[in-house]
Amino acid sequence: MKMMFSKWGRLVVMRLVVPLLCCAACIAQPGGYEIQGALKGYQQDSIFLGYYFADKQYLLDTALAENGFFTFSGEDTLQAGAYLVVMPPDNKYFQLMVSEDRHFSFEADMKALEQTIAFEDSKDNTLFYDNIRYIAEKRKEQTSLTDKKDQADALTQREVDAALKGLHEEVTTYQENLIAKHPKTLTAALVKAGFPINIPEYQGDDESVRLKKYHYYKTHYFDNIDLGDARLLRSPQHVLFDKVNYYIEKLTPQHPDSIITTLDFLLSRLEPSEENFKYFLVKFLNDYAQSKIVGMDAVYVHLALNYYAKDRAQWLEEEQLRKIINNARDAAPTLVGKTAPDFVVQRRDSTDINLHSISSPYTVLMFWAHDCHHCKESMPEVNKFYQEYQDKGIEILSVCTKLNADEPACWEFVDEKELTGWINASDKNGGRSFMHSLFNIKKTPKVFVLDKDKKILSKELNAEQLATFFDQILEVDHEGTAN
Repeated sequence: MKMMFSKWGRLVVMRLVVPLLCCAACIAQPGGYEIQGALKGYQQDSIFLGYYFADKQYLLDTALAENGFFTFSGEDTLQAGAYLVVMPPDNKYFQLMVSEDRHFSFEADMKALEQTIAFEDSKDNTLFYDNIRYIAEKRKEQTSLTDKKDQADALTQREVDAALKGLHEEVTTYQENLIAKHPKTLTAALVKAGFPINIPEYQGDDESVRLKKYHYYKTHYFDNIDLGDARLLRSPQHVLFDKVNYYIEKLTPQHPDSIITTLDFLLSRLEPSEENFKYFLVKFLNDYAQSKIVGMDAVYVHLALNYYAKDRAQWLEEEQLRKIINNARDAAPTLVGKTAPDFVVQRRDSTDINLHSISSPYTVLMFWAHDCHHCKESMPEVNKFYQEYQDKGIEILSVCTKLNADEPACWEFVDEKELTGWINASDKNGGRSFMHSLFNIKKTPKVFVLDKDKKILSKELNAEQLATFFDQILEVDHEGTAN
């Protein structure tokens, strides 16, 4: 039987992996702190105080150490969270809990820091290290029992399994009592965050059982975590940061609508902490602004128009806020799933053609420019794609975005590259098509794939991706027709 211990029962003296950066401005608040330390056997002449923030670690304070004695102090109040006492030269560290107690002291022997560390005026740290030591002892018992089981007969193995189960229940009871007796401490919040989700047993076929377990796990994933607790943002990343990411990336279908629903849920739970809400809203916006996955710009648009445009990002300067909102409004009309705006452009002979007049099961709408380096490379490849797929219900409307005096060179490019098989067009009326604003054209080439009703199925695809996309969609069409 495998024991399930909280992560907060593990050894806390370890090597620092993430480089420490100076970011004191992130933590400054009115008030003050004083933490006195005495480390027997500590031989360095300096020592550092750091802290966690989301998935990073930062330095906050430096103290001189004399014979192992040192004091961290400052006029700014430490934000509640888990802190790091970092020891040069190899950046080993141990952790301190900061919640209500910001003036406290501790002492320890460097030869056995975890076993000997003791605190004055800090109930949270005393609880934290009591739990660490308790779990360390229980792990020894677990190891002894496991070793015994490996060499035992069947009867003894059952006895060992019973003992292991009892040990697990003993640890669970200890930590549940810790949480019940000291519910407001950071230690209790961290211990609780490490509890597993106990999924019920379900009946049925394998697929239905799997789905039931998935839905239960997702529904109860945050049962042991208060997303609105700012202290958890200032704790090791597995406590909050990793769990939020896992919920989005592993427990949520990777479709814009599903992700939007998930982000709204998370932000509502994060909102009680202004700092948590701000950090994750900014993170989510940046993540989906930079996403390379087709269609995920819908998530960016949703966040911008439903949070930033509704006065929920008041920390931003007006110019930056306006830029985010305007970008979202520009992108909104051409999101995947929307009907592409109709517009009128002209053929070479100056006759009008409008997008919605094209009768074809699928239309590839392509905007390009004759002086665009990427267009020069990609247009011949798109032409090869068209030669292969034009008889499969696919039409291309190729629109040069150049206007006025730059427009005639569009046709020279068409002739030079022999791009005459599909529908070529440009705006010969100096911008009356409004294509740049309608389709948010800020760079070229820009490609949209439309169905027969001109609904946007995909976008931003190159020639190779167009072929892959249509191979898949035409196969689905064929299967639907066969059925």
